[in-house]
Amino acid sequence: MTRRDACLLATITMAGALGCGRDAGLPRSEQTVDGVTVYLGIVPAALVQGHSTKPGDPQALHGGTTTIAASHHVMVALFDAATGARITVALVKASVGGSVAKTLEPMEVNGLMTYGNFFALSGPGVERIRVEILSPGKPAPIKANFAYQHDPGT
Repeated sequence: MTRRDACLLATITMAGALGCGRDAGLPRSEQTVDGVTVYLGIVPAALVQGHSTKPGDPQALHGGTTTIAASHHVMVALFDAATGARITVALVKASVGGSVAKTLEPMEVNGLMTYGNFFALSGPGVERIRVEILSPGKPAPIKANFAYQHDPGT
């Protein structure tokens, strides 16, 4: 084994040891998977403007938020990585932490198609966000994983 190979092996081992059990290596807000660029955005539900978020309101965005103060709006925008064209027809699901996956509903943001829904984010720390996309012309679901550093109160 050459000195260069030994250094490379040591670096990989240290990176693996430091990253064990953590999601620090996951992208935070953007990644490209199978030709689709996925952008992730998260805001407290209280900051969603221009839409009702009251539970029980028939006009409420995504049926309204839960009564939990930690409710956040998770949004995903999709683009064809080769052309940059926005993907406007897809079935998108997401889960946060160990939650059951929810459908991210199609919605317009500033006239552009995005997908979103409300999720509860409670304590501080890194939340793992899993996104699954079924898109016409793709034979299998596209799966993207993100790490979101949640700081309550933001």
